[in-house]
Amino acid sequence: MSSSTAEHAEDMSGTIDEHRSREMTIGLAVLGVFVTYVPITAVAVALTTIGNATGASTSDLQWVSDSYVIPMAAAVLSAGVFGDLYGRRRIYLIGMLLTILGAAIAGVAGTLADVSTIHLLWAGQAVSGLGAGMLLPTTLALIGHAVPNPRERGKFIGIWATGMMLGLALGPLVAGGILEFAEWGWIFAPTAVLAAGAGVFAIAKLPESQSPEGRHLDWPGQISATIAIASSIYGIIEGGASGWTSPHAIIGLGVAGVAFATFVIIELRATTPLMNLALFRSPTFSAAGFSAFIALFSIVGSMFLLSLFLGSVQQLSPLEIGWRLLFVTGVGALINPLVGLTMHRFNAMTLLAGGLALAAVGMLLLTVVDESTGFVDLAWRLAIYGISVAVMMTSVSTAAINAVPWHLAGMAAAANTAMRQYGGALGPAVLGAVFAIRVNGGANPAGAFHTALILTAVLLAIAAIGCLVASRSSANPTNHL
Repeated sequence: MSSSTAEHAEDMSGTIDEHRSREMTIGLAVLGVFVTYVPITAVAVALTTIGNATGASTSDLQWVSDSYVIPMAAAVLSAGVFGDLYGRRRIYLIGMLLTILGAAIAGVAGTLADVSTIHLLWAGQAVSGLGAGMLLPTTLALIGHAVPNPRERGKFIGIWATGMMLGLALGPLVAGGILEFAEWGWIFAPTAVLAAGAGVFAIAKLPESQSPEGRHLDWPGQISATIAIASSIYGIIEGGASGWTSPHAIIGLGVAGVAFATFVIIELRATTPLMNLALFRSPTFSAAGFSAFIALFSIVGSMFLLSLFLGSVQQLSPLEIGWRLLFVTGVGALINPLVGLTMHRFNAMTLLAGGLALAAVGMLLLTVVDESTGFVDLAWRLAIYGISVAVMMTSVSTAAINAVPWHLAGMAAAANTAMRQYGGALGPAVLGAVFAIRVNGGANPAGAFHTALILTAVLLAIAAIGCLVASRSSANPTNHL
């Protein structure tokens, strides 16, 4: 064999190895985001079962959802920096390890039958949520590193988003199927198995990458943001359960106000802020951020409400609930790739406004659902909302990134993700509080359910109008940043 032939063969081998490494990295990134979103809807369909088994109140069940989403929302702010400083492969593995540990703790809670059950479940959810918060920005960063071409990268980010939607879609069916044959603690086993498998493959195949240049941890900002997020959720849940003048509600909301103010002051003075507040000078970015917040607020909050309503009022089994929720998450997963293909034809803000408006319509269509609503009559209403979920989730990140100069795209994506996850944490808290207040005031469960849906529709409509206004202002752009 001539030297030139040998060199050509060596180059071909290197190219193939690089291609395989990129495919493995992208596959593990998609699996990572899938693992982070499965527990959100898997736990949702089990809430009635958990409540019946433990005697947990509505506020206790709100914490089952929020104890996962709060650490997730808080951790995404710094996880990207951790990955840049210490290696994305390392943070990916830590996220998977925390996910496994949290699932194991929550699974053990399912074997107990005393007062400690619900508290141990909260602890397990919190550990898993912290792992999910580590994984969410890290998986995106892995794709960004593996696919340096921005034009080519968009396709793989769309695949990543489809993995997220599939996690939301399959969670209810998997959990519902398990609950037909086993105790509720077993619903956490699939997440642990998937995380373990991903971890094994990552140890063997995932290359390390990091970008430490100019990156620094902002611990004061991280701590104040975490306190603000957790205390605001606590205050809202306690306000719904015990009244807005109760000491717990007042203290929680008061601490949240102080912590949010502290966070703003810290970020304005920081040389390397956790969240660059100058981003919000752009009306388009601000509208996209609020829309991200409201989008996940509506998704996670409505899943929480629907699961409680279908389980406690319509007396459906977890699997029956799962099949119905599939018309939201499953339709969203099917539509998501199609929305991605049309992104280059429409202004992202206009598309986002349309998704928000359709979501508001979907919420209003659900206000006629009551104890006697049948499968088909519910399914088509949920499917309309499912279409809107795909449009919102696909367009919102693009809208945020397009709103700022390219050198701020990473910061914009991180800030938008943090706002989205905070909305997901507030959804069950706010809508659960509205539901509890209406029921405690004498309303029937269907009426309380409808009130919460109407509130969600109003917020979605406001966000849609904000996107349209911002979209028009961007037609004559000014240098906000």
